[in-house]
Amino acid sequence: MNREDSHAAVSFFRKLGPGLLLAATSIGASHLVMSPQAGAMFGFGLLWLVTLTHLFKYHAFEFGPRYAAATGESLIAGYMRLPGPKGWALWIFLLTTIAQGIAVLAGVVGVAAAVLTTFVGVMPLAAWYAVVLVSILLFLHFGGYRWLDFLNKMMMVVLLAATLLVFVPVFPPPRVLMHLVIPSLPAGSLVLAAAILGWMPTGIDVSIWHSLWTLEKYPELSPGSATPADRPRVLRLALADMRIGYALSFVVAAVFLMLAAMFLRDAGGQLKEIGFARALADVYVERMGGWMYVVFMLAAFSAMYSTSYTVMDGFSRSFAETLRTLFPETTARAKARFYWSFVLATAALAFVLLVTVGKPVSLVIMVAMLSLAVAPLYYALNYYCVTRFIAVEGFRPALAARLTAIAGIGIMAFATLFCIASTLLKWK
Repeated sequence: MNREDSHAAVSFFRKLGPGLLLAATSIGASHLVMSPQAGAMFGFGLLWLVTLTHLFKYHAFEFGPRYAAATGESLIAGYMRLPGPKGWALWIFLLTTIAQGIAVLAGVVGVAAAVLTTFVGVMPLAAWYAVVLVSILLFLHFGGYRWLDFLNKMMMVVLLAATLLVFVPVFPPPRVLMHLVIPSLPAGSLVLAAAILGWMPTGIDVSIWHSLWTLEKYPELSPGSATPADRPRVLRLALADMRIGYALSFVVAAVFLMLAAMFLRDAGGQLKEIGFARALADVYVERMGGWMYVVFMLAAFSAMYSTSYTVMDGFSRSFAETLRTLFPETTARAKARFYWSFVLATAALAFVLLVTVGKPVSLVIMVAMLSLAVAPLYYALNYYCVTRFIAVEGFRPALAARLTAIAGIGIMAFATLFCIASTLLKWK
C-alpha cells in the first residue's frame, strides 16, 4: 500500500463513527450471551435467526442516519411531526426510554462485570459493578462523544481480530451454512428466539440514537450549515459507516453461535449466568493455546464495556433531546442537566437492581424480550418519517428498501403477537 492509499485508509477510518457505535451497542450482550446460548443449547438450529434479524431489521437502523443526513434533524424531531395528538410518539418513547434505560444498563454492566470477575477476580461482583459504572461516568464527563468514538474503534478491532483468529482455522463444513437460511424452531427455544428477535443486532430504539450520533459526528448537517451539495456526500458516508458496523454485527453474531454449536454443545447451563465468560474463553484456549485466554477476556470485556458506554450515552442523550423537543423553550444548559440527571439516576438505579436482583444474564434475556414488544412500533414510525418527511426524492429509500421494511415490520409484529399468545397459553 503506497502513502496515498495509507492516508486514504486512515482518513476513512477516522470518518467512521456512528456505524461503529451501532456495532458496539450490538456486539455485546446479544452476541456474547444470546448467540453462544443458542449454539450451545440448540446447535445450528437458530442460526437462521441471525440472518433473519439482520436482514429484516436492517432498514429500521438504516433509517436513522438516512433521516439525519437528509433533513439535518434527528428521528426524535421527526416523531414530533407525526400526525395525531402533538408529541404522542415522543411520550411513548420517553416512557420506554426510562423503563429500558435502567434495566438495559443493569444487564450490560452486569455482564461486563461478570467478565471482570472471571478474568481478574480479587473483588466481589458488586464491587466490579461499581468500577464499571464509575469509569463510564468519568469517560462521559471528560471525553464525551470524542472518547466514545475513539474507544469504540479500538475495542471493535480487538474483538474482531480475536474472534477471527479462533474461527477461521475451524471453519465448519459448508452444509452448516444452510442453517443460515433454513428456519427451524427447536423445542424449548421460544424464549431465547424471542430474545434474539428483540435484541439482535440490538433494540430498534438504537436507530433513534444513531440519528443523534450522526448529527454529532457531522455538525455540518445542522440547519444553515450544509449546502445542498454537502448532504449527498454526508449521506453516502453515513450509510457506508452504518453498513460496515452492521456487517460486523452479523459476522460476529454468526461466528459466536457456530463456535458454541461446535464446541459447547450441551453446555448451555454454563452460559446462563456469570460462568459464560469462562466457558467461552475455554473454547478460545483449547483452539489457540493458553495465551488466547487473556486476548479473549480483553476482547469480551471490550465488547461489553463499549456496549455499556454507548447504552448509558444513548439513553441519556435521547432522553434529554426528547424533553427538549417536547418543551422547545428548554435551554442548552437545561438540556445538559437533563442528560446528566438521567446518566446519574440510571447508573444509581442500575447498581441497586444488580445488587438486589443479580443474575445479569437472565436480566439481559428479559430486557431483550421487552425490546421485541416495542420493536414494531419504532420500526413503523421510522418508516413513516423517511417516506413522508424527507423532501428530496433521491434521499428517500428505494422501492425495494420500502418493501423489505414493510416485511420487517410485519415479521416483528407477528413475532411479538406469537410470543404473547404462547406465553398466555402456558399460563392457562
